[in-house]
Amino acid sequence: MACFQREADARRFLTEMTERLAQFDLEVEPSKTAILRFGSQAMGCKARDVQGPRTFSFLGFTHYVGWSRTGRFVVGRKTDAKRLCKKLKLFGERLRGLRSEGGRAMLDYARRHLRGHIQYYGVSGNSRGVSGYVYFAMGLLFKWLNRRSQRRSLNWKRFGDAYTPIAADCAHRA
Repeated sequence: MACFQREADARRFLTEMTERLAQFDLEVEPSKTAILRFGSQAMGCKARDVQGPRTFSFLGFTHYVGWSRTGRFVVGRKTDAKRLCKKLKLFGERLRGLRSEGGRAMLDYARRHLRGHIQYYGVSGNSRGVSGYVYFAMGLLFKWLNRRSQRRSLNWKRFGDAYTPIAADCAHRA
């Protein structure tokens, strides 16, 4: 990702980068390369009948134009929805594989996984995305802890008393 004040600078950069990569027999991926109007200058574009600011995904975040409480321009970041669903699915599959190793192995993995997720995605303005992920991950943990035998070993009250501190511990250490 590269940001420029003027569109002419962005186009010149793209041309020069394409030429530079060609020297090493590399090329720019067209589906992942775009020049977007983004930022505080792009907010007035609708009045000029030009496409306004768009969102874009980069490194697991959806970036969007936002405003601070004082009215200044900020780049907002929230967890990319596709990435969130993919990570939850992989988390559930990993917990499923750990069933035979016991509840302690599942808890240790969940603690490490959630701590890493919070440390990466815990940026300013993304608390809703992080807390949503933790909520669904704890639901998956509850599900797979109860599927270790034919009998249901946990109810929500016992799970909340015993295992909810995992999420609080991860958030505290992040």
